[in-house]
Amino acid sequence: MSTLQEKNEAVIQKYIEEYWGKGNVDVVDEVCAENFVIYYPMHGPAAAFPNISLHAYKFPLIAEGDYAVGRWIGGGKHTGRAFDDLAVGKLDKPNSGGEVYFSGTTNFTLKNGKIVDEIGGEQALTALQQLQLVSPPPNPGKKIKYDAEGNHI
Repeated sequence: MSTLQEKNEAVIQKYIEEYWGKGNVDVVDEVCAENFVIYYPMHGPAAAFPNISLHAYKFPLIAEGDYAVGRWIGGGKHTGRAFDDLAVGKLDKPNSGGEVYFSGTTNFTLKNGKIVDEIGGEQALTALQQLQLVSPPPNPGKKIKYDAEGNHI
């Protein structure tokens, strides 16, 4: 018999793979509560990055009771609409082709086997630098990209 942690990990893994990995919005009705709240401080509109994809990183999800934490990696290309609702800049032309690759950590809260909260922090500064919305540091370092399994490419 599965523990509560195992059940919650399976719900979150399905959500990450289907919603964030494949863009399957139908999974939200299946695994998220009706009062589901999603919050990422620097999250631009999804319509601006229609091919953005996020994947669980090599570390396992860590679950305790109705709470879980997971690391992820992702990226995509700005092939959608223009937007100006970021706190520090805007992409005022659609389809800029700007690419972003970043990672983050997300905290999930579940109740009765459904996700009620998804609150995360992403490498917003890295993404903004890649989109040239803020200046890169004097020595930006090596650009690292990952494949779908979380391996450096």
